[in-house]
Amino acid sequence: MIYGLLTPGVPLGPFEGSPIAVWSAQGKQAKLHASSSCSYLRSARATEREVYLDASVVARMCPQCGAYSSWARPGTGLAVFLDTLTGLGLLYELDNFRDADEDASSDEEVRQAAALLHRPVPNVPTDAATRGEAEDDEDDEDTAWEDLQEARRVRKAVFREWRDALASMHRAHQQLELFPWLRSWAKAALQMKADRLRAVQMQARLLVTEDALLAAAAAAAMREPDVPADDTAFAPLGAPAEARKKLLSLWRRWQRTVEDSWDPPQEQDYLVHHLADGMNSRRKGRDQMLERARAVLAEWENHARLAVERKYDEQVLVSCLPHDAATERDSRRSLLDRLDEWELGVLAVYTVDTVWQPQSVITVRVPEPVAARLLTQQHGLFYTERKAAGIEPAPETVAAPSPLAELSFGPGVFDDTPVHSRRPVTLAHLRALRAAMRDAEQLYVVFSVDAGLEVVALSVLEQRCAAGWRGVIIAGASDLPDALFDGQPIVPGQDAPEDGEIWPERVYDPHHAAFGAGLGVVEGERLLVRLCAGRRDVGHAMRSLALARGMADLRQLGTAGYDDRGLARRPFAAAVWHGLLAMEQLDLQPFEPDTETGWRRGSGLPLGVLARVQVYTSDAAGQYQGRAHSPGCAHRRPEHGVGRDDDLVTLEELVSSKDFDPCSKCGGYAIRRLTQNQVAYYRAAHRLHHLAQQVHAVARKGVADGPGLAAELEEFTSLDRDRTEAWFPSREQARQWREIVERLRRTLPGPGSA
Repeated sequence: MIYGLLTPGVPLGPFEGSPIAVWSAQGKQAKLHASSSCSYLRSARATEREVYLDASVVARMCPQCGAYSSWARPGTGLAVFLDTLTGLGLLYELDNFRDADEDASSDEEVRQAAALLHRPVPNVPTDAATRGEAEDDEDDEDTAWEDLQEARRVRKAVFREWRDALASMHRAHQQLELFPWLRSWAKAALQMKADRLRAVQMQARLLVTEDALLAAAAAAAMREPDVPADDTAFAPLGAPAEARKKLLSLWRRWQRTVEDSWDPPQEQDYLVHHLADGMNSRRKGRDQMLERARAVLAEWENHARLAVERKYDEQVLVSCLPHDAATERDSRRSLLDRLDEWELGVLAVYTVDTVWQPQSVITVRVPEPVAARLLTQQHGLFYTERKAAGIEPAPETVAAPSPLAELSFGPGVFDDTPVHSRRPVTLAHLRALRAAMRDAEQLYVVFSVDAGLEVVALSVLEQRCAAGWRGVIIAGASDLPDALFDGQPIVPGQDAPEDGEIWPERVYDPHHAAFGAGLGVVEGERLLVRLCAGRRDVGHAMRSLALARGMADLRQLGTAGYDDRGLARRPFAAAVWHGLLAMEQLDLQPFEPDTETGWRRGSGLPLGVLARVQVYTSDAAGQYQGRAHSPGCAHRRPEHGVGRDDDLVTLEELVSSKDFDPCSKCGGYAIRRLTQNQVAYYRAAHRLHHLAQQVHAVARKGVADGPGLAAELEEFTSLDRDRTEAWFPSREQARQWREIVERLRRTLPGPGSA
């Protein structure tokens, strides 16, 4: 079955006339396809061409492509519009829950189920004669039990349909909010959905009593009772302290069951059998214990029943269905799906009005105990008290929509127009983008007058828009040109085949061509390609890496909330972090003071261009208990990469920190991958440090070195202007480098020394 098929009767609004690329066979009436790989396109002579979207083009669309394929580049306004309409989008919602399907319960079935559910609970037989009569009617009891179970099944089915119809109506209105030109066209379908929703709600009201909902609210408000732990009937439970513990456990179980149930409290007396878990059925005093426990439960039930018999004033509460009540793409669950039985019953019985425009608002008139629970306890929806005597909303004057309002979601919101034609993006636009696109959570280049050009994740952009940020989207990670990522990154000194080890062995010889290369950005690209080999997101990962490099603080890329399925929202694959961060620790001995400590001796070289290298760690200043860990350490949280709680310091600040206590496994930190100039200086500093060690060794022996060391030092004696400017941010550091080199030259013994 094809859902959400785009038809010529659907108004295209401002997107009419948009150019789209199509594939088709020969012939003027041949079907148009969104892709050459469509299974319905069987001609070997299919050609690609550009057409302008209108009703005639829609009429020629392939049914499969018209429902499930995207006719525009992902992320553009047209793609969001079409994806929101087709598949399980708006067209599906408008066609769903308009009539009773073949599995729906009839009004007569609902009335019969209600009669079974609401009949009084029979008394439990106590004497032997009555028990004997009950045994004779065992078959009748089995039949009655089956009828009761069937009635409960009907109740669950009715409430499930009502909840799903409510969520579908909410989703439809949210989607129409973005495309106001569709409202008049969708009016008839919305009316049919509203009629069906009202009919199912009337059925649901028959299956739940107000007394049961009041009793549940009263049970939820009850405080922990004094339990008769010293009663001899509870001796099988153990000492009084143990008996009290188990009786309070029974109380908590009873309260949780009653407060979240459609059934009256007296139907929960079966819970007493939990006291006998693990107890032999022939245990002496077991039956007396259960009988006494039923009496205790009866006291709690009586307390709840007395609360039901009182007269209460009523309160009018309102609840606005939040935007996250609508689902994201590939997830049909919503906030309404997480409502418990009691809250669903309250909404079915006490709802007096539902307004869908301009936002979805449910109004309920409830007794005071129910209102107190809704206002004070955490529930699926958030309720507030409406300060009004009546329940009818005041008449509102609806102004005619302005032309700008009609085009609130059209070309130019995203990247389907020239940059100078872009319009400010809103929170509603971003929510539509998230709902329509499978990979909406990615990095975006955005521009605002206040902050200029920035790279942010979609979740961060949503938070900013909610706080009043005003700007435009320039491009997403998926929009970067393919030509920039055609070349395969090559790491100097590494000629290992691509099917070899992903993680190369660390090189310790500073004169080796691959020394320090593992810290650079090129190695990060190579790692990312290898880690994503064979996966469809390797191109997107490379684009995300390119954008993320432009961010001043990588902590902004951490997990920004969770979706409605509890999954963390990440703007890119976890492997991208290896392209951004080098988990390999720096060898900082060349930059340590020129004093011998044990077997180690530094050269006192300036940090130079390495001073501003970003360092990410869980604790840079020893402020927390335990040792500091790097983002890739197995000792920290399971999330990949940098989080908002991590510390960001420069390498210069980390070196000067006396309280930094690193983990012995990971070294305590990870650095932002080094640029080409930083790698070059890191290599040069280590080569000079290695020469310094050789010079000091020769000086101690008092022998001439020949031309070897002097010739190697000559490379560092006078640096050209380009390297000086690239390596040293200040003249003082360049002078310090030259003085160290000159001191080493003077330390070398001259020819003929002995």
